[in-house]
Amino acid sequence: METPATLTRRGSFNYDQERGEYPMEWSDLTAFNAWCWEEELHYSIELILSVVKHRGPLWTERRVYLCSHQMSGGQKKYEKKNLGWHHKINSKKTSCHCCIAIKLYPHTDTILGNYMNMHVYEIGSANIAYMWMSGIAHEQIRSMLVQRVDHKEIICN
Repeated sequence: METPATLTRRGSFNYDQERGEYPMEWSDLTAFNAWCWEEELHYSIELILSVVKHRGPLWTERRVYLCSHQMSGGQKKYEKKNLGWHHKINSKKTSCHCCIAIKLYPHTDTILGNYMNMHVYEIGSANIAYMWMSGIAHEQIRSMLVQRVDHKEIICN
C-alpha cells in the first residue's frame, strides 16, 4: 500500500518534485517566510497572499502570493468627490506577472514552490516610492536627514 510519502500520483509531493512543477524547496513555512521577506527587501517589492486552497490526501494547502502591483480584478467602489484633485504618486497597479505558488503536504514539513520573478516595472530603488513605509522607518529616515546623512547612504541602509 502506498503512503503519502511514496505516492507518485499527480499533485503528490514526489510528482511535483520530480517533474519540476515546483522546483523551489524550503524546509518549513518559517524558512519560506524568511526567504519571502529577503526577496521583498532585495527587490523592493511586496508579495501578498492572494489565494489559499485546501485539498485532500495528496497536499494539504496551496497558497499563491501575487506581486502588489498586480491588478486585483475587482471594480472600484470609491467615487471621487473632487475630480480635479490628483494624487502625488500614481497607483502602483499594473499587470505584473510576478507570483509564487507554494504547496504544503501532510507527511512532511518541506514546502515546494514555483516562482515567476517577471516584473513589468522597475524593481529595486526605483520602486521604493511605491512601497508602504512603517512609522518607525519613517522616523528613522527623518532623524537621519536631520543629522545631514547623505540620502544615498540612507537608501543603501
